[in-house]
Amino acid sequence: MQKLNSGALNRILLFVYILSLSTNAIAQNKNNSKETYLLPPHGNYVYGRVIEKLSKEPMVGVTIRLDGHSTGVITDINGCYVLTLPEKGGLVIYSYIGFETRKIKVTSRQKVDVQMVEATESIQEVIVTGYNSIQKESFTGNTTKIEKEDLLKVNPNNLISAIQTFDPSFRIQENLAAGSDPNSLPQFVLRGQTGIGETTLGQTSTSSISREVLSGNSNLPIFILDGFEVDVEKIYDLDMNSIHSINILKDAAATAMYGSRAANGVIVIERRAPEAGKFRVQYSGVLSAELPDLSSYNLMNAREKLETERLAGLYDSNTPEIDPYTNGYYQRLNNVLTGVDTYWLSQGLRTALNHKHSVFIDGGENDVRWGVELGFRGTEGVMKHSSRKNANAAFYVDYRIGGLQIKNKVTYTYNKSTDVPFNSFSDYSHLLPYMRLYDENGDYVRRLEKFDGASGTQVNPLYEINFYNSFDHSGYDEVTDDLSLNWRITDGLRLRGQFSVLMRNSTGDLYKDPASASYSASTGNINGEKTESTQKRTVIDGSLSLMYNNTFKGHNLNICLSSNMRQTQSTASETRYRGFPGGDLVSSNYAAEVYGKPSSSDNTTRLVGALLTSNYTYNNIYLADLTGRIDGSSEFGSDKRWSMFWSTGAGINIHNYDFMKSNELFSMLKFRASYGLTGKTNFSLYSAKDMYQLQTDSWYPTGYGVFLYQMGNPNLKWERKYTLDYGVEIGLWHDKIYLKASAYDERTIDLITDYTIPSSTGFTSYKENMGKVKNTGVELELRARLYSDRNWLFQLYGSFARNKNTIIEISQAMRDYNKRVEELFSEYNPESSSDSKYAKTYLKYYEGASLTSIYGMKSLGISPTNGKEIYLRRNGDVTDVWSADEWTIIGDTAPKGQGSFGYTLSYKQLSMFASFLYTFGGDAYNNTLVSYVENADIKNDNVDKRVLLDRWQKPGDITTMKDIRDRNVTTGASSRFVQKNKTLQWSSLTMSYNFRLEQLKKLHLSGLRLSFTMNDLFYWSTIRQERGLDYPYSRSFNLTTNIIF
Repeated sequence: MQKLNSGALNRILLFVYILSLSTNAIAQNKNNSKETYLLPPHGNYVYGRVIEKLSKEPMVGVTIRLDGHSTGVITDINGCYVLTLPEKGGLVIYSYIGFETRKIKVTSRQKVDVQMVEATESIQEVIVTGYNSIQKESFTGNTTKIEKEDLLKVNPNNLISAIQTFDPSFRIQENLAAGSDPNSLPQFVLRGQTGIGETTLGQTSTSSISREVLSGNSNLPIFILDGFEVDVEKIYDLDMNSIHSINILKDAAATAMYGSRAANGVIVIERRAPEAGKFRVQYSGVLSAELPDLSSYNLMNAREKLETERLAGLYDSNTPEIDPYTNGYYQRLNNVLTGVDTYWLSQGLRTALNHKHSVFIDGGENDVRWGVELGFRGTEGVMKHSSRKNANAAFYVDYRIGGLQIKNKVTYTYNKSTDVPFNSFSDYSHLLPYMRLYDENGDYVRRLEKFDGASGTQVNPLYEINFYNSFDHSGYDEVTDDLSLNWRITDGLRLRGQFSVLMRNSTGDLYKDPASASYSASTGNINGEKTESTQKRTVIDGSLSLMYNNTFKGHNLNICLSSNMRQTQSTASETRYRGFPGGDLVSSNYAAEVYGKPSSSDNTTRLVGALLTSNYTYNNIYLADLTGRIDGSSEFGSDKRWSMFWSTGAGINIHNYDFMKSNELFSMLKFRASYGLTGKTNFSLYSAKDMYQLQTDSWYPTGYGVFLYQMGNPNLKWERKYTLDYGVEIGLWHDKIYLKASAYDERTIDLITDYTIPSSTGFTSYKENMGKVKNTGVELELRARLYSDRNWLFQLYGSFARNKNTIIEISQAMRDYNKRVEELFSEYNPESSSDSKYAKTYLKYYEGASLTSIYGMKSLGISPTNGKEIYLRRNGDVTDVWSADEWTIIGDTAPKGQGSFGYTLSYKQLSMFASFLYTFGGDAYNNTLVSYVENADIKNDNVDKRVLLDRWQKPGDITTMKDIRDRNVTTGASSRFVQKNKTLQWSSLTMSYNFRLEQLKKLHLSGLRLSFTMNDLFYWSTIRQERGLDYPYSRSFNLTTNIIF
């Protein structure tokens, strides 16, 4: 950054000095303002003045009302009020957004001066949108608010996993491959998939999810942390103890203020701020044990496997697969009889012992508040040599002078991650159980046994992991400076400026030891490989907002005018080296050569926008919201950089009518509806631009050559989503029972997809707005406080969500993609093909289908006559010939219902919390049945115990599986392997104890709580298939200590 010259610095200091003088003057005038009251000549009343406790300034707009009444009065410019009371007096309530509500009992005419204290914890009645705070009761948007304490009850280590317990439409997509890998970032959706994304053949209905930071994901909601957008990895590594609260914004009325980024929803996270007047030290520590969960595997032991091979005919003298029979069979039998029974599943795994620590120190006086955060999290994965470690430190200062508030928070985060190099769990989970893992000395064998009839020897993957210096390291260090300025210009008018700078340096090192057994002797001295990658990312984010709030004669108006700018710049490079002299000499200086050309990239994007949003209420009964936003992005073509987004909402609080006040049944009855337009920019960089590539392989007299390798589209524009959302909130018997019901209809248009063009142009496709997708659904949330008294509390909660996705329109490129899927099977022979890729079910696109449909041939089962599978063609004809041209929809992975339920039970200081997740009505393609039962490679792999069950053997047999002798012929994707998928997961159980005040005094503490949490205790599914293919799932047990000194 360029240095400021002395003249510019002097002007800034002069401006700050004048600003401080003006704010002091305003504050002085307010403090010297006179108290004036217009007291009624008759009747009972209460009067007085309301001030802020710390600054001693009068507070304007504080609502004062009698308990049980919806209307009241508000304080004037001097903070004064007069409220008429009944003759016997009553309970007077003082409330203001962001401050703790005061309740004071008044009997006769008297003056009551009140000091309002700023709320130190988020209150449920306030929704934080990232731009302003709005009373939940007066807001027409659809939101879900989650408190920090509730999150910690569910999972003290994984924030994203905890969120899905509290919102039924927020769900992490199951990743059968990645399991509980600590370095695998989760993929999740809010209200279903809204985008198509990349149409590549690598995407299947069960494919593993990318382990990268999920940028460019067309279905991912955005995260707002303390007013600034951040990526998923930052949230994944965020210390949960630093969180204040979370607000999930779902409909257009709630999200339109984020315009072009809001189509998939917005998740707003507030972090805690220091309190004034106190010096506190808070410590939170978590000790946890993580155990591998292998319950989904159903593999054979050594004796069962050898007997299965014999029964399957591997050693049949007439048609032997392993020859000669005698040596091939008896070598294996000898191992079994001598006790060889290797349980490969448990090899390379461990019980991981992890720990997490968080310290928060805060204090200060009225004008200056400060806070210090320190945190460390060490996570060892259940696979050996996998880990993720995070350390963070932050300093927060809050300076107030008169009506001016300046806040600054500087945060440093360090991450170091380690993955298992060149190995995944699937590399050895299905190895033959009668193969020896150790030699006669008890050491790992370098290569596995070679039996007669086997084609060759295998490298022992566990030897590779434990005895070679191969590694896969990555990490980053990040510095963030968040600066905020709030200026209360006049009563009800505030100016807020926010500025943030984020700088991240990421590195990655992948190294393969030259002594690895995977190298053959012929490669000579070029053994050993290393890939070094670096990335530097800088994000500059700023906004300026003018906010107005006023209440007059029952009308309340909340307006926010804002503008923002965001710039993201990243540079990345990668270099590959080859030929290392030894496993310990890992520096790139020892490499014999640079393999290929080093690659580099440099990207810059900018987003600017302006926003006007307003919230209006009358007597807190009639509600209205209106938002308009214009955004401009550098990612689009020059003709379509700007776009308008908007929303409108209306609602009514029936419970606030006077005639409802005497009703003991309804404590809340609210109806609301909203409609609006939002957008998104989640696609690969520079999709709208012509892009050129340097011809660096040759040198010309004028320098490098350049050629056009991507055709841009100057008319490419935002994907847009129109959302209609309506719902009702009902509270019964003082909210002992609370019900929230919502329904929505979302239509996403102008989906960005590839558009096919004639190859004569030199290209095959370019980006175009072509597709349309619809999502409709319902959401239900229920809470019931069944019993409560002085000592006991028992309450239940439950939620339900249903989303239906429909493709309305597809592009020509999607039709061409469908043809490429069919061409993939052009060489498939149903009588002889053995490649496993032919058994996969690939995603296809058809109008009227969904983005979660499963495709294959409709199966009528196995023919009792000849054991062949019978299929139903799309025209209704029956055939025994499988063809990719006849693929149709055979299932849908989207459930017909999903949600959570649980309970809270407490007795005095002891409490218990349990939560469960469920799904029903969806389908799944059971790949375990395909790969390890129907098409099991019995000769080379351990297989599922069901491999011989229900097999066709002779004419007349009615079975579900083909003849075991046909196992080497790959079965094409068919509905025979699609099964209904109902799941129930016991996600958490937490027991905690809060120490009593007299106990704390003896310990000289302000607070002490002990908690024990168990996560992922139980998983049940109607489908029996293997989970955690590349990395196993796990269960965790956590002991948490929270101390306040």
